[in-house]
Amino acid sequence: MIFHPARDLDTCNEKVKQLTHCIDIANLINSELDIDRLLTHIMATTRHAFNADAVSLLLTDEKTGDLIFHVALGNKSDEIKEMHRVKKGRGIAGHVVRTGIPLNLEDAYDHPDFSAEHDRTTGFRTRALMCAPLVTRGRTLGVIQILNKLSPPGVFTKEELDMLVTISASAAVAIDTAQMHQSILQRETLERDLKLAREVQQSFLPAGPPDIPGYAFAGRTRPALGIGGDFYHYFHLTDHRLGIVVGDVSGKGISASLFMARLISDLQYHCLLYPEPGQLLTRMNTLLSARTRRGMFVTLIYMVLDTRTRRMAMANAGHPAPVLIRGKTVRLLENDDVEGPPLGIVPDLSYEQTVCQLKAGDGILGFTDGITEAKDPDRQLFGMDRLLKTIRQHPGRDPEKRVHDIVDAVERFSRGHDLEDDLTLVGFQVE
Repeated sequence: MIFHPARDLDTCNEKVKQLTHCIDIANLINSELDIDRLLTHIMATTRHAFNADAVSLLLTDEKTGDLIFHVALGNKSDEIKEMHRVKKGRGIAGHVVRTGIPLNLEDAYDHPDFSAEHDRTTGFRTRALMCAPLVTRGRTLGVIQILNKLSPPGVFTKEELDMLVTISASAAVAIDTAQMHQSILQRETLERDLKLAREVQQSFLPAGPPDIPGYAFAGRTRPALGIGGDFYHYFHLTDHRLGIVVGDVSGKGISASLFMARLISDLQYHCLLYPEPGQLLTRMNTLLSARTRRGMFVTLIYMVLDTRTRRMAMANAGHPAPVLIRGKTVRLLENDDVEGPPLGIVPDLSYEQTVCQLKAGDGILGFTDGITEAKDPDRQLFGMDRLLKTIRQHPGRDPEKRVHDIVDAVERFSRGHDLEDDLTLVGFQVE
């Protein structure tokens, strides 16, 4: 065996440099969680380590499978970034993602999957090329590409491909960690926003039932997504007239919650100007039709109870009719002649109202369709008949217990199946 001290020393020095670059990349990975800065630093160090003309890192678009340029460093990097993405399965990058096998090509044009489109567009000439997949936890996140060795002989060695594979494995773990960190931060931000939205929503709901001699009140709402569009409220109109509303804003989540909050604020103001239910709903429909966007609307029942005479006036905007409990009779207070469409859909519409004379011992229960449309694991609906049957099976004059019994019946029927819609009940009992 013939020894060449100078050449062997150069080889040793080169390996030391490569190991140094690997250590530098490892330090980057351990010290940076911002994914954009992390990838840029990794690729800058990688380009220097391989003495390459250009480097790029592409990540897989989970929706389309395309590869998107996240980092491109080199003389034509701006032009490459403008090209933005590589279609799924196209080019060397697509080939490596599909096969999971790294490539080391002396001339990329000799490979059948190479696409010269980028070269033609940018004026760049790809010659030697290395490409390695970014794989972690069984997922291919993307690829790293190294283009054109600047030092003689102008091609990459097998050892350099091995080094790139090592870097790619570390980078994949770093990217995965950074993405999980980003996901955690986004979830924490969303949870903070949801918590604030819940607090705002709760501030618009009643702090407690009205305290009116001769009457007992109860209400409960439970959103499907932590916050939602169901609501109920009480409005003290005079010393003996009380407005009661229960409603359901289309949609769920933050948008429905904000819509609901503004609606309650509008109702609180306008119920004093429009004392009769039909008048109020007509006015609210005009307001909502003028300002509602993206197809949002609201169904609701508005009742005005005269606590001296027990007269209850009611107007309905596309909402399930309330239930009258009178002795052993349990029925819906339906009146097709006065029921109108939801608010915010048909402008310039007048809403009619109906009047019900209550007696001692009568109960009224308003609810949203989250009750009747609750589903069991077999996708069967709770339904109106089951609601009325539940009320009959739990006689009594305590509206709080009535609300509790209905919610309990819905939960038992659902058998752990998650609510798909908000659930709200509000009622009162004449003592």
